[in-house]
Amino acid sequence: MDIFFDTELTSLPDKLNQPYLISIGCVAQDGREFYAELADTYHKGLCSDWVVQNVLGLLQGGECRMKEAELAVRLKDWIEGLTDGETILRSDAPIIDYPFVEQLFTFYGCWPKNLRRRCGVISFDNDNLQKRFNAALNEYWREHSAQRHHALVDARSLLFAKKRAIRRGI
Repeated sequence: MDIFFDTELTSLPDKLNQPYLISIGCVAQDGREFYAELADTYHKGLCSDWVVQNVLGLLQGGECRMKEAELAVRLKDWIEGLTDGETILRSDAPIIDYPFVEQLFTFYGCWPKNLRRRCGVISFDNDNLQKRFNAALNEYWREHSAQRHHALVDARSLLFAKKRAIRRGI
């Protein structure tokens, strides 16, 4: 089963800044969702100006906020509850998003038994499918632009675009 996911970070990784995880959103190919915000890994002072302006205001708080250790266990349980078969995390930016998930499960020693230990990239060998994927992303963001850079909404956009790209009869 594919799980489309996105993260929000305090900044993009570079030589000067070590980013910290703010939130993660996951959507399984069957539509089941997982979303969490971290309560103990960052504070506003660590965030880039761009993140303060475009991400922090979208955070939901409440039951979504949890400590990193709780996130590791809850995400593990969610992934294992999806299927007994192999699950694959898929991202449009695996170099940025995946190391945070990998570090989370490794540090807390709770790697999901059904999760592949390598991130899947969302890409297509066929140029027409890639164009349809990109067009579907643009369509999704025309309707949901106010929530862009909310990790769960971004994950939803990836599933939406993948389904549109491979749909027959378009």
